[in-house]
Amino acid sequence: MLLRRGILWLTLCTSLYAETVAGLWHAAVKAPSGEEAYFDLEVTSQDGGWQGMLINGRDRNVSSSGTFDGRKLRLDFNYWDGRLEADFENGELRGAFTRQYRKQILVRPFRARRTPLAVPASAPEVDAGGEWLLDVVEDGRKEFWLASFAQDGAKLQGVLIPVSGDYGMHTGFVDGNRIVLTHFDGIRATILEARVPSGRLEGTLKGSVNATVTGRRADKASDQELDSSSYTTMKNPKEAFRFSYPDLEGRTVSSSDARFRGKAVVVAITGSWCPNCHDEATVLRELYERYHDRGLEIVALGFEYTGEKERDLRQLRLFAEKYKLPYPVLLAGATENAEQALEQLHNFRAYPTTLFIGRDGLVRRIHAGFEGPSTGARYAGLKQEMTQWVESLLAE
Repeated sequence: MLLRRGILWLTLCTSLYAETVAGLWHAAVKAPSGEEAYFDLEVTSQDGGWQGMLINGRDRNVSSSGTFDGRKLRLDFNYWDGRLEADFENGELRGAFTRQYRKQILVRPFRARRTPLAVPASAPEVDAGGEWLLDVVEDGRKEFWLASFAQDGAKLQGVLIPVSGDYGMHTGFVDGNRIVLTHFDGIRATILEARVPSGRLEGTLKGSVNATVTGRRADKASDQELDSSSYTTMKNPKEAFRFSYPDLEGRTVSSSDARFRGKAVVVAITGSWCPNCHDEATVLRELYERYHDRGLEIVALGFEYTGEKERDLRQLRLFAEKYKLPYPVLLAGATENAEQALEQLHNFRAYPTTLFIGRDGLVRRIHAGFEGPSTGARYAGLKQEMTQWVESLLAE
């Protein structure tokens, strides 16, 4: 009798679990190249509302709202101008993640189930953990990236770090001498597949980037420095950096305004669509709250995707509201016109790019990109450096 009751209870639990969309899912979106970027999706419900969380290791991206009618799941990520829509059938989710991308709609096919979508076929033959120096070649253009991997048996996770800022936490596995690491946060879908023969790394990076990758282990501290503070420069260092754009209420804010005169100023060139800009925003808010009374001003110049004023303003408002930004956020234009608008800068290529300006209006430092929480010690170090840079400006 007890055995029968146990079997009945297990059957009932399994049936209930299969009929609810709530819980943890193993998910994937498909890149244009056909490969899938794997991640986890956690769906929860409270007081009739639904919420979803995109999970990549310790990285989390939470939906702004959601609905489920028993068959269709919709999760809105309004700060990405995107949404996940999927049909719930036979214990699986199938649909698409859709978002605005520049002037077009980007659609990524999506699927999810309760069991893993990809597992290694053989036991690991290599230890891929540690620090790596990567040469990443896309369309004939080579860039220097860093990578940091941690391996536990066949499990692998790590972060890719170009000069423009990290690509978020990637998760995956080691299969023989092959590694697979993927990531999807609502904006970036990346798939790194590579062989690791004799301490080398040889493979491809696909998805948001389509490149060949070769690498070697980093064995010296000097090997692990990115040129983030000389990547972008002022064409004329003796010329004050100028800006004049409308804020979120339509009022023009200019570098010549009295509020900036004689102050230390941090100018963040940003975009609501940029994950690294989201990471930086929390740090800039902390700096403003800590140093504003001592003479620090911060202003964000937002370059958005569409060039449609009302839509771009809406996205910047959501960005500013999400992080409760106390400093001006300006609509500076569309990303396609950013280099023209920022004509004083040489080699502007990274979002965010942050200018540290002295009380005399001259730029002291330009930092390209931002290494966020996924990078661990590098993130902590960058926050400390930014604090030192601000204190140096205020001491002038």
